[in-house]
Amino acid sequence: MRGNEEERYPRRRRRRPQKANREVLRRFRNSVIAFFVVLILIVVVVWVAFGNGIRQAMASGEKFGTQWLLAALYPEKYSYSTETADLRDYFKLEASEDIAIILQDERINAKGKLFDGTVYFSLDTVRDLFTKRFYVNTDENVLLYSTADAVITVEIGENSKAYRVGDALNTTDYVIARYGGDGTLYIAADYVKRYANFSYQFYPEPNRMQVYNSWGADKIAEIKDNTHIRYQGGIKSPILCPVSKGDKVEVLESMENWSKVKTEDCYIGYIENERLEDAEEVKAVPVSGAYDPGADYQMTPPMERVILGFHQFFSPDDGTGLNEMTANAVGMNVVSPTWFFLKGATGEGEVDYTCIATEKYVSRAHEKGYQVWALVENMENDFDEYELFSSSANRQALIDRLMEEAETYGFDGFNMDIELTDSKLNKVGPHYVQFLRELSIRTHAAGLVLSVDVNVPTESNRAFDLKEQGYVVDYVVMMGYDEHYVGSDAGAVASVGFVEKGLEDMKTLGVPVEKIICAIPFYTRIWRTEGANVTSEAVGMDTAAEWVNNRSLTTSWEDEVCANYAEKRDGTALYQVWLEDMDSTQARLNIISGQGVRSVAGWKLGLENAEVWPMIDALIK
Repeated sequence: MRGNEEERYPRRRRRRPQKANREVLRRFRNSVIAFFVVLILIVVVVWVAFGNGIRQAMASGEKFGTQWLLAALYPEKYSYSTETADLRDYFKLEASEDIAIILQDERINAKGKLFDGTVYFSLDTVRDLFTKRFYVNTDENVLLYSTADAVITVEIGENSKAYRVGDALNTTDYVIARYGGDGTLYIAADYVKRYANFSYQFYPEPNRMQVYNSWGADKIAEIKDNTHIRYQGGIKSPILCPVSKGDKVEVLESMENWSKVKTEDCYIGYIENERLEDAEEVKAVPVSGAYDPGADYQMTPPMERVILGFHQFFSPDDGTGLNEMTANAVGMNVVSPTWFFLKGATGEGEVDYTCIATEKYVSRAHEKGYQVWALVENMENDFDEYELFSSSANRQALIDRLMEEAETYGFDGFNMDIELTDSKLNKVGPHYVQFLRELSIRTHAAGLVLSVDVNVPTESNRAFDLKEQGYVVDYVVMMGYDEHYVGSDAGAVASVGFVEKGLEDMKTLGVPVEKIICAIPFYTRIWRTEGANVTSEAVGMDTAAEWVNNRSLTTSWEDEVCANYAEKRDGTALYQVWLEDMDSTQARLNIISGQGVRSVAGWKLGLENAEVWPMIDALIK
């Protein structure tokens, strides 16, 4: 019967385990549904409670981690700001053509300009950062650059894509020099690079450029994770730009948690230290290849040492008195007669001067073994120096005539003694320096020496650009006197401190010591002060000594000045004298020699004591 029962009801016995399985599955399904319902409810609750924080954490783009979770839970305190900085404001861009300049690792106030896809610097920026050797004449609307043998000319204007070297015309694919809307002169960066070693890289939107004009070692680090550079250190600071894993940044400053960095496209901001790795020192490669005036000009002067005597004339002289004048001038090898007295321009391309040179004087000087450097001065006549030196035609006319005079009389060089008052200097100075550039091209081609007289350097006479003169001329004569002069208060003609500082400043400003000639005074001033009235008389060394002796005055040595001092009262008048004598000359020569200067000049022949010449010769040797 059992067997029959099983055969009769075979399915019933098989369905019992299926029913149990379905129950298990049903219960499991209900549990899963309940779990997901609860999970969804939790997510909804969490999203309601922390959704804003999560959104901020996600939007920040920061890597998921502890800070991300804290930002989600406490967004006000831990979330990264997603605010983006105003980049035009950050780079201080005002006009649409402005370009922010990042010089080395700092944004500077000066801005470049973008005109027709070409990058430009203002003339002031060029002079401040790269080179002062460009000369601009706004009257003639030209930009000039001079080398040792040519003047390179650019006509300023929006249609000028050419420059002229002598008579040869060369073209570029950009406008070289043009004016901005406010009248500022701008020069194409690529043209400036011909004459100065620097690098630049331009980046648009917003317009900015990286400029290097010096090179050293930089600390370079790699970005570990995708993140942002921020305006300041702190997660709440606005975003400047994103950076990606593997990007390189320059580390400018490291702090406890943040570092100041610069990106490769010259954003300067802050990043968390934990985002940086593999920091190392990398030495930058300097830019080279631009024109080098130091290599082009003759930086070694033609004579190892110069002992020069200034010979003052007011009328033609055949040199008959030269033997007597220089009878005791041991070691002297150059004489500079005052021969050319400028009168100025009389028209465009027409100049006038007085010449009292003679061939016989040159012959007699050569017989004595002296070179003759004809002195050209501007103090004898009152004229407009700006009109003379600012005009290309007038400069050329004066140079042409002076070169003809040199050929006619056979002298060996020029001594340019152009002295300008402070009120004229800034206006005339740059044009006079351009005159020296142009004159030097001609003198060097003809084998003539070019020397120039300058006052002791001061802030007020920087327009004479001594560094440039140190390039283009053979010798720069520092007139180491007139510390006190007609119109000043009473004092020494030249204290040793005055001379020493002058020579130090000459070298600091860029004049090679081999090219410096220090001119010393052969004269003394006898001062008379009565009330507010101060007058003086310039006399020779022997005459000053006689003045003291004839009055039986006792002298005292003033260490600070390095001169013998005497004074005398006559009623309400006070007479004072700081003697130029053997003692003061010796002290001054010690200073000159100590500064490494090997050449000396004396103003002027006939005022010196005979004993100064052996002293000069011995010390300078």
